[in-house]
Amino acid sequence: MGLHNLIKAVESKVLEIYTSCKGNYPSSHDFLHVKRVLNNALMIAEAMGLSEHDRFLLTLACLLHDISIPIFGVKEDHAVKSAIYAKSMLLDLGLDPSDIEVVYNAIRVHSWSSGSASMDIVSMILQDADRLDALGVIGFSRMMIYGEFAGRVMYSESEVLPRFRDADDAHYTIDHVFSKLIHIPAHMNTDVGRRIALERLKTLLWLIKILSLEIEGLS
Repeated sequence: MGLHNLIKAVESKVLEIYTSCKGNYPSSHDFLHVKRVLNNALMIAEAMGLSEHDRFLLTLACLLHDISIPIFGVKEDHAVKSAIYAKSMLLDLGLDPSDIEVVYNAIRVHSWSSGSASMDIVSMILQDADRLDALGVIGFSRMMIYGEFAGRVMYSESEVLPRFRDADDAHYTIDHVFSKLIHIPAHMNTDVGRRIALERLKTLLWLIKILSLEIEGLS
């Protein structure tokens, strides 16, 4: 099977899974998220001059990076579960074992909890591309969607933005900006990813500021 046909086969199967499991996962982590991550990744890859083969492996990793979320309906350990599923699928499709290992490792370490350990270029770009989708207008929208899915309150009535209290994103959706999202640019792997992350963070913080002013009746 040629590279193009293999990508099409994987994309078709992934879309089928997301479609059949609709309602089992939040729309913050739907197939549109997968496609945005792929777009981010290819943009970074282009800027870095990645080889055609590495872009092929990166595309597979992006398509499959969250595949366990629609299947199991939970985010816990989703990186490892998705990596295992990806390996099985790609073996069935006849991909070279050494290439499968690259895709497997990239998916396994892509989550925030994995940090930024020593990784190859495919792993680094996948992680950056996924993190970019947590920032900007898209990131704001996804945060709100997931907060509702997780049953969190939008904000603390006592203090909308956590200036004089600890950020508590287990209870307040807005606090997720301060407990995690503001730290993303400092943890990006690539220069181009970091530059984009900083711009998107500015947009996200502007949205949060406007939201707080509206809540407090000041805008």
